[in-house]
Formats: sequence, C-alpha cells, structure tokens
Amino acid sequence: MDKREILSKKILSGVEYDRMVAFWNFKSRSVVALYGTFDVFHPSVFDLITFASELGQELAVGVKPDADVKADKGEKFPIYNQDQRAAMVSAHQLVSAVHICNEGVEDFLRRTKPAVAVCCAHASDTDKKALEVVKEWGGRVEIFMGSTTSIDDIISKYK
Repeated sequence: MDKREILSKKILSGVEYDRMVAFWNFKSRSVVALYGTFDVFHPSVFDLITFASELGQELAVGVKPDADVKADKGEKFPIYNQDQRAAMVSAHQLVSAVHICNEGVEDFLRRTKPAVAVCCAHASDTDKKALEVVKEWGGRVEIFMGSTTSIDDIISKYK
C-alpha cells in the first residue's frame, strides 16, 4: 500500500464514518470535531488542527463542501476542490478521520457527537452558530482565536 492510499483511508463517508465513530465510542475515546474550509494550508491551519487535537483523543475533521464554500465566498472559491482539501487535511498526523460534510455541519456533528466542536475565529457566523448543536448532548464549543492569518489575508497580499 502506497502512502497516498494510506492517507485516503482516513477520508470516510457514510457507514465507514459511522463505524469509526462507533469504534471510538466503544473504546471510550474522547472525540473532538473540527469543521472548516481548509482551502489553503498555512501556519494558522496547523495551529488550528493542533489546538483541536489537544482537546481530546480523536480528531474528526469535517470539510465544508464545494457548494457551501461557493455560496459563502463566491464563484472563484474554493481554490481546491473538496476532495483535494480532504486529502490535505488527512495528511496531518493529528487527524484521526476526515469527513466531507455534504449533508451539512449539523449532520456531521450529530453523527459524531463530539465532546467538543471547534472552528476558527474566521469561520462564518452561520458556521459558528451551527456548532451549538453539540450542547444538546452536553458538548461544548471552542473557537480558535490563535489564528494569525486567513485565506482572505493571503489573497489580499497578491492583489
């Protein structure tokens, strides 16, 4: 098995994803869910993933689908498609599983039932509000405030 194939096994959907979450629950692992676009990897993305991973034992990352990114940021986005973005996230050693959230962030969180849901301060207000669903089962929301840059900052430097 080559390295790319190993990484692709971290990108899960449907029953595969549900089985992984069930396994973590069976093993009494503390799960953290991180949701975001992850369109361009820059140092703050690594800081965000590290921050989220320190809040539990397993890190499930939900990647915002292309259609939602276009609706939020416009037709020029995302720069990388959802499969490419999921692959980039899966390459991070601290990430346990990656799920493309075609059914929306709330569905991702309800399936995962994390103890903690995380997003960065640059996330849309809609995305931040969607994380509140975790409070239904006693989970909490953490907003990463340590970001030193965003995709918008990077793009503005090249205009």
